[in-house]
Amino acid sequence: IKAPRIAFLSGSTRSGSFNTSLVSAAERIASNLGASTNIVDLESYNLPLYNQDLEASEGMPSAAVELKSVLADQDAWVVSTPEYNGFPPPLLVNTFTWLSRGDPDGKMYATFANKSAIVLSASPGAMGGMRAINPTRTLLTNLGVNVLASSAAVGGAFKAFDEEGNLTDERQKQMVEGAMTGLFHTARDAANREAACQLIKDHLAGVGEYGEISVPK
Repeated sequence: IKAPRIAFLSGSTRSGSFNTSLVSAAERIASNLGASTNIVDLESYNLPLYNQDLEASEGMPSAAVELKSVLADQDAWVVSTPEYNGFPPPLLVNTFTWLSRGDPDGKMYATFANKSAIVLSASPGAMGGMRAINPTRTLLTNLGVNVLASSAAVGGAFKAFDEEGNLTDERQKQMVEGAMTGLFHTARDAANREAACQLIKDHLAGVGEYGEISVPK
């Protein structure tokens, strides 16, 4: 059985970001489940603000092309978003906008094809940034991602993590583990779908057409 490949994206590049801490905690859970994990640092790509004139005159930025390749190679994504006035931050919106561009004709949203995802959030407030979860889910769904219903919002984030970066509140930990476990199984099924289909075909190779009576020789 192939291990599912899961990418982790934080919507914050701030030093000491709670969402980056949440991404790290979720990544450890996924790794313990057996996933092949990849924490993607969006700051390192330094994508320009999307501008159609820029795209027309200079083409896709090399960093955007590279990020499309990295994320297209994954089976699933975990996105942890801060809440900016009830919405995801410009960093995530701009990133997904660039990822939606530069596809071959007839293959719109190719980077997002056959991807599953969960959306998490963390905030010092009691609601844990949950108002940003639904808009982020809607954005990803519009791009063709299978966004699972499970999510987790970590409130009181200034005291939510210990020195090793683990979640300290048992209820919050269980919420993140539950969402992460669901995504792991969905991604593992996707990663092994082709092999499973071939196994079924091989198993049924000797079966006749529907309605045909099989007589042992």
